[in-house]
Amino acid sequence: MDRVVKAHTPLGEEQLLFRSMHGSEGLSQLFEFEVDLLSPNTSVDMKGLLGKPLALEIQTLSGTPRYLNGQITRFTMIGREGGSSRYTVYRASVRPWLWYLTRTSDCKIFQNKSVVEILEDVLGEYGFAFEKKLSASYRQWEYCVQYQETDFAFVSRLMEHEGIYYYFKHDKNQHTLVLADDMSAHETLPGYPKIGYLASDRATDPGREVIDQWEVTEEIRPGTYVVDDFDFKKPRADLLNTRSQPRGNDHGRYEMYEWMGGYSDAGQGEHYARIRLEEAQAQAEVDTGHTNVRGMAPGYRFTMQNAPRNEDNREYLVVSVMYSLREGGYASGGMPGEYSFHFGVQPTSFPFRARRITRVPSTQGPQTATVVGPPGEDIWIDKYGRVKVQFRWDRYGQRNEDSSCWVRVSSAWAGSNFGAVNHPRVGQEVIVDFIAGCPDRPIIIGRVYNADQMPPLELPAKATVSGFISRTIKGDGELANHFIIDDDPGCESIKLHAQKDLTIDVENNESHTVEGNRTTHIQKNDELTVDEARTTTVVNGLDHAIYKSGSKLEVTKKAEHFFNNAIEITTKEGATETVQTGDSHVHVLAGLRHEKFDNGLHVDVKNGMIEHVHTGDSTLQTVAGKRFENYKTGWDRKVLGGGGTDEIKGGLTETITGGNHTSTVSEGDYIGKAKNVTIDATDGDIRITATGNVHIEGEVVSRTNRAKVEDTAPERRTITTGHSYADNQTMELHSNFAYFNNWSQFSLGITKGEIYGSSHAVGVYTTTSTAMRVRNNGHEFEVGLTRTIFKALTSLF
Repeated sequence: MDRVVKAHTPLGEEQLLFRSMHGSEGLSQLFEFEVDLLSPNTSVDMKGLLGKPLALEIQTLSGTPRYLNGQITRFTMIGREGGSSRYTVYRASVRPWLWYLTRTSDCKIFQNKSVVEILEDVLGEYGFAFEKKLSASYRQWEYCVQYQETDFAFVSRLMEHEGIYYYFKHDKNQHTLVLADDMSAHETLPGYPKIGYLASDRATDPGREVIDQWEVTEEIRPGTYVVDDFDFKKPRADLLNTRSQPRGNDHGRYEMYEWMGGYSDAGQGEHYARIRLEEAQAQAEVDTGHTNVRGMAPGYRFTMQNAPRNEDNREYLVVSVMYSLREGGYASGGMPGEYSFHFGVQPTSFPFRARRITRVPSTQGPQTATVVGPPGEDIWIDKYGRVKVQFRWDRYGQRNEDSSCWVRVSSAWAGSNFGAVNHPRVGQEVIVDFIAGCPDRPIIIGRVYNADQMPPLELPAKATVSGFISRTIKGDGELANHFIIDDDPGCESIKLHAQKDLTIDVENNESHTVEGNRTTHIQKNDELTVDEARTTTVVNGLDHAIYKSGSKLEVTKKAEHFFNNAIEITTKEGATETVQTGDSHVHVLAGLRHEKFDNGLHVDVKNGMIEHVHTGDSTLQTVAGKRFENYKTGWDRKVLGGGGTDEIKGGLTETITGGNHTSTVSEGDYIGKAKNVTIDATDGDIRITATGNVHIEGEVVSRTNRAKVEDTAPERRTITTGHSYADNQTMELHSNFAYFNNWSQFSLGITKGEIYGSSHAVGVYTTTSTAMRVRNNGHEFEVGLTRTIFKALTSLF
């Protein structure tokens, strides 16, 4: 008897005979066949068959056998076939090798890979056959996590998200997983490019394979799908994408909106909007039927003919098949076999998309992780302040910069170029949460201490202390900046410490109030720059400044010092005050300004000096020693009112080495007194001129003429004297009119003596001084105040 279905197992055809099979197979489904087998052996090594292949060979009317191949995942002994049968019934559960992925679960991170590359990594670990018939290009995922899920759930949800589906090609020795994303990936059903319809109530040739049942179902599905997402790198970008393609029926324009579409680029959003709409509309028309075509298989195409509706005569993709196969009995007179196939198809005019039925894992709350980075690095961040972490569940990470994606760090205060910044450092334990619970979207929300990362303060002893303490990168553990607040009653304090530099920048005003004492210790230099005014007020007590190594005050413009009370400045080892440009003013509003110099005073004025005393006296006293004044380009002194007095107790010598010496009294008299008066013209004449009379008075008036005496009077000359004499020389008096009133005496020891005058004169010599001594070439003429030789006054009219 020819058998339609044969079973091929590692035990051979005679040890396990095919009896029946019930099962299903479909696109993006794990097929499952329940195969009943007969064996004359009651002690089949059941455990030895687990994980072994089983193939069903189905004879078709086309002559080409159809195979269903799978892995034995469960094997059951049912019992004897019947009371008189010599066979024991065994049941094998046959599934694809992809089913093994449901037996493993993991937590694993994939970085910078496309979904196709991730599928290759995961599927490739199992060593079974698979092939890709993919026409689309797929984006690279920066970060993709398999989290607390089986390998099968992981790859299923990725494929469902991207619009990839799969089916199986069966051969006698193996079955191959085929990944597809487009109708072009499907071949024509082998041996059955066209299948005709013939109703089941119609008489048919048992040898003819037809579709004898056909159902068509239309359903209202959404006509528009909208996906949206957010990318923090492009926070203003509009990532919303809409795909609309209503099917033409009433109420077919409804819109589906999905937030967190799983993308970060508008182009990617367009892809996902299309995939989501195709997925929603893949169930818009559901066509099912029944056939006796033994070659019916999911993943293949055929064209239907003679359909009840003419519009149904078109090409279809087989999306599912339910198998019901029963072989005739092996005993004589057994029942004939039955071979039934229920199937589901969809027109090839629109694409197939698998429904997203695989649950996306949720992290169910925050968890902790450790910040990691390259060896030797204390801080490892990018321009957004993101860090890398090693999750507790990551068995494959190497605790380095490749352990995770860059993870954003939450801040208590964050804004556009403002906020709080303190980067998690390598080795710190952080609290990681996940946006919407998605393991692909971690975010750090906090940091915690542990036994390796203890608080910087001894607790609970210092429970009242709070603040911020950092640590110097790659430095000793004691090197730190800190801001410490102590709330211990009676010891409340704030401490600010900069391990190296402290910079404070205040854009407007800054105020400090210290109700107690203030101490500042600067171990090196102190520099203060005030662009405008500065006011220092010491309300009570002294302003005490000690400069142990000197002090320098440089005022580039005007400087004013106001002291409401007395000021006392003591300099122990010299002082220098330099005004480079401009003036220097000292203004004492009331009272006196006293300056005392115990060891001399040196004043060096390079470009003029002015002293003004508006009221009161100006006194300069040199108690011991001399006062020297040296004027290189002249000297002017003016007493504008009130007169002036020079009192010199120890003598005065005035020497004029160049130019003239002129003394003028514009109003009043010029009086000079001395014990003796000497007027000496060392190289020239002596002239005494007066607008009035010239009076020379003394006990003895002596004149010595080295040459001669010339006396010229415009009118007359009168000489009144007790006696006069001339020794050794000749005296000549030439005058129009002159007289000497009072006692006069001349001592002439020169050849010629000349005295001239205009109004009060002797000769033409004019003087306005009553204290003068002139010596000229041996001729001595003395008149006056300091030494009176005669009392006679000479007037020439």
